[in-house]
Amino acid sequence: MNSPNRQMHIMAEPSGQWSEGAETDRVSLEAELHSRIRQQEALAQLGERALMERDLERFLNDAVSTVAATLSVDFVKILELLPGNTDLLLRAGLGWNSERVGKVVASTGSGSFAHCTLGSALPVVIEDFGREIRFSVDAYIRDHGCVGGINVTIAGRDDRFYGILGVCTKTPRRFAARETAFLAAVANLLAGAIARRQLEARHELMIRDMRHRSGNLFSQLLALFSQTARTSRSVAELSEKYRARVLALADAQRLVTEGGGGPVPIMDLLSALLGPYLDRISFSGQNIKLEPDPIFNLSAALHELIANAVKHGSLSRAAGRLELNWTVSRAERGLTLALDWIERNGPPARRPRRLGFGSRLLTLLIERQLNGDVTRTFGRKGLTVHMNVPLTHERWPTAPGAAATMSESAAQP
Repeated sequence: MNSPNRQMHIMAEPSGQWSEGAETDRVSLEAELHSRIRQQEALAQLGERALMERDLERFLNDAVSTVAATLSVDFVKILELLPGNTDLLLRAGLGWNSERVGKVVASTGSGSFAHCTLGSALPVVIEDFGREIRFSVDAYIRDHGCVGGINVTIAGRDDRFYGILGVCTKTPRRFAARETAFLAAVANLLAGAIARRQLEARHELMIRDMRHRSGNLFSQLLALFSQTARTSRSVAELSEKYRARVLALADAQRLVTEGGGGPVPIMDLLSALLGPYLDRISFSGQNIKLEPDPIFNLSAALHELIANAVKHGSLSRAAGRLELNWTVSRAERGLTLALDWIERNGPPARRPRRLGFGSRLLTLLIERQLNGDVTRTFGRKGLTVHMNVPLTHERWPTAPGAAATMSESAAQP
């Protein structure tokens, strides 16, 4: 009589085991579902901030905090790839020593973590930096005791790398595919925000530049008329020569404002900018093609030098001459243009007591926007300017305060 009860008890055990396993699967699925929902909510909120927030620094800090909270990691980094494509700047981060933020922390040299990341079509996942053989571990990662992490590229639609987004942990961790996908989605949001802010910053700078340029243009037209009149033997000759030079000046304005969508040979740019004075200028250099990013900045910088030369420098005198010499080489910052602007037979160049907007704009365009450098030499024979310009891309925009400073400078003489 006991055997049926015993049989029923034996049959109940497998049923209990199945229920316990099902419960475990259910809990696991619910945890994954909650994780995915949390990630989707984080992406939605971050996407909204990307559209509304004009301050790029604030948005980058928001992105860093969001990633840290969503993935529960110890470190988050947003690295800006500087023009020249050789160095990475820690533009925003969480968990790192504050003195590291805003400083170059890594290079893209062969065998580096960054080189591995930028050369990979997929996110680079590291379970243990101590056993990593694909690349050498950067000093800042070792110094902070990082054990594992993920790196993904911040890439634009034009196949350009803006930088790297990465996370690190202090303890071993195996990242799930959904976590890697989340980080890649955030990187796409960052790329869109950076591209948008660059476009806005370029438009703002162009507006300020054109306001300043319009004032210079009238002085330049008057000086051009005076110089043309001195070398003309009749009104008809004056009219013909002056018309040709004004049209050349208009071509320069068009080239700068339209910008263009593709590479432009440097001689096309120089000929358009210097059209009215080509008979007084010598050129020496390879006719390289300039990508769209450097075109506006370099042409606007050269326009400042031209306007100054026409009003105060060698082009203000009939005997004055101008030499433009340039070379292109691969330096530490990558492919770099070294350009010398040399004025001859003009009035002595004197160092101004206070830099006006044009001089400040020149520095901003070359040093801040293109991560290059400018050196001015004031001599008896005239002004000499040496510029080193990386021929890759523009820097990421800075805080709105930089625009305000330039606007205040525009109001100064």
